[in-house]
Amino acid sequence: MGDRHKNIGWHRGERTRAVVFSAAVLASVLSPLLQYRRPRLERVDGFPLSWYPMFSAKRSRQMSVTYAVGVTADGGRRSLPSGALGTGGVNQVRRQLYRVAVREARPDAYADDLAARVARSPDWGNIIRVEVVRTLFDLDDCLTSRRVDGESTVLASAEVRP
Repeated sequence: MGDRHKNIGWHRGERTRAVVFSAAVLASVLSPLLQYRRPRLERVDGFPLSWYPMFSAKRSRQMSVTYAVGVTADGGRRSLPSGALGTGGVNQVRRQLYRVAVREARPDAYADDLAARVARSPDWGNIIRVEVVRTLFDLDDCLTSRRVDGESTVLASAEVRP
């Protein structure tokens, strides 16, 4: 019975690492509360999370979105679900599209791969072409009009061959 309890407890240095880690997490979580030391007129609002960078960072009024669409024989445009664009979740597929088409400047390669995937799927038999599109829009206008209107540019297109 005595051997069974020898390994219970803290190992050398574990307690110190746990205290340092806990203090760092606690400091980062509570750091927005320092905003309450500002004069009342300099405070943005009363919600503490508003001062975290993910909420308070300045953003450009212009925003761009890169996406893919399918074009049908009659000229209609259909948005393609993330499953047609690649494997993984919506955000993973969206990042992959942006990386290949914009950062690596290879939209043609992405469009060719997408056209091949669409051709293999029976769900997309009416799509004859895929396009990789980038739309630049004014964020304020979109929020006030509740429409996403902007200037679209087709970066690449590829024919869907059965």
